[in-house]
This record gives sequence, C-alpha cells and structure tokens, in this order.
Amino acid sequence: MATVNYDLVFDGEDDYIEIPDNADFSVATTGQLSVSAWIRPDVLTFPVSQSTGYVHWMGKGEIGQHEWAFRMYNADTTDIPPRPNRISFYVFNPDGGQGIGSHFQEPVQAGEWIHVVGIADGEKTSIYKDGEFKDCDRYIGTGAGPCHNYPPDRWITPTRGTAPLRLGTRDRGSFFLGAIREVRIWSRALMTTEVGVVFCGTAPSDGLVAEYLLGRDIALDSAGLHNGLIAGATWVAEMHPDFRSTG
Repeated sequence: MATVNYDLVFDGEDDYIEIPDNADFSVATTGQLSVSAWIRPDVLTFPVSQSTGYVHWMGKGEIGQHEWAFRMYNADTTDIPPRPNRISFYVFNPDGGQGIGSHFQEPVQAGEWIHVVGIADGEKTSIYKDGEFKDCDRYIGTGAGPCHNYPPDRWITPTRGTAPLRLGTRDRGSFFLGAIREVRIWSRALMTTEVGVVFCGTAPSDGLVAEYLLGRDIALDSAGLHNGLIAGATWVAEMHPDFRSTG
C-alpha cells in the first residue's frame, strides 16, 4: 500500500547537512566505526561531480584532515576500467590520496532506495548493500582472502581531524542529487547479522552514537546530542511504497 513519506531531497548543486566535529564520528576514537544509511539517487550522472566522475554523498574530512567517505560514481567515468555507478566506502590518511575502501558495482535505477553500510573494524573496511555483504579490503596489514591486501606504502592509519560530518557532500567538492534517510553511526564494527537487522528496521543500541532519521525531524540526533544544520535540502512529500521494499 502506498503511503506518504517525507523525503529530505538534495538538489545536487549545493545542498547538504553539516554536523559539527565530534570524536564519536572518527574511526581513530575506538579504532572502529560503522555507518548505515538509506540513499535514493535520483540521477545516474550527477551535475556536480569531481575527479574521475563521482560524488561524496557522506563523509568526514577536508584538506589535510581526511578521515572517511562514501562515494557514488557517475554512469560514465574516466576511470580505466570504468566504474559505472559504483558505490564505495573509503578510509584515508590525513593527507588524502588514494585511500583504501570497499565497493559494490551493480545496476542502479534512478529513484531506487538502496541501503548501504560501511564498516571499519581496525584492520579492514567492509561494505553491505541491502543487508548483504559485498566486499572487504584490508587498510593495514595482510591476511588471507576474501579481503583484498595492499602494499605497506598504501596502508591507512585513521587519524581524527576537526572537519565536520556532512551528508549530501563531504567537503563541498561534489554534491548528491537525491534523498537520504536513516543515517546511523556506531563506535564499533557491526556484525553481519546486525547489518541484516538494521536493514529490516531495527538499530542495535550498543555503540550507537548518532541517529538521523531524516523524516521531517530537521536533522536531530535521536541517539545523542549531535544535531545537524540543513543547508538547502528540502522536504518533499511523496506517495510511494515503504522505501524498504523498493531498494
């Protein structure tokens, strides 16, 4: 049955939410971090992208103090090989550079809700789509598969900076066009079974440091005191099925 949902929609040009810096949002604080969000890209090629053709739709980091970020690539990129609509979760050293992260690259339909979870567990990043594990990459050390290994000169030592957490962008170098809901952050690594529980609508409270439901609640943190400021994004009432069933 169709119901009215209020979606916070970002215009892809200059809209974002900014949440002041806090140690709760840094991998370095506990050595682990999990971030969950529902995203609805409304286009497959973003009007304000960067580098080879991607947007940072959430992240913490700026020049000289990079930490972590989610990306989504355009349908056409200049990467070789191309990365059509790849969705990634990266961790970085403070000076930025390539970073190390995990991704999935599957067909995306504009207007489709997708549940994404990115995890840094002290050794590796992992990414999940709609409750299912997709990929993992070691950002320090080496080990047996399935996680990818990298040479020591690529390894990451997460370091806390003072940049704010932003939704819809990371450092205002690119902007997401679409909607974002139910952003949650934990100061620990979620287990695979817990990711499935989050996808189904229940958030484990252990280690939950911030929760932005973004359903006409401005940008209130229902789990703590990390409230955010909305810059430009607007609420749109739309008739559609529960977005969990459309991802």
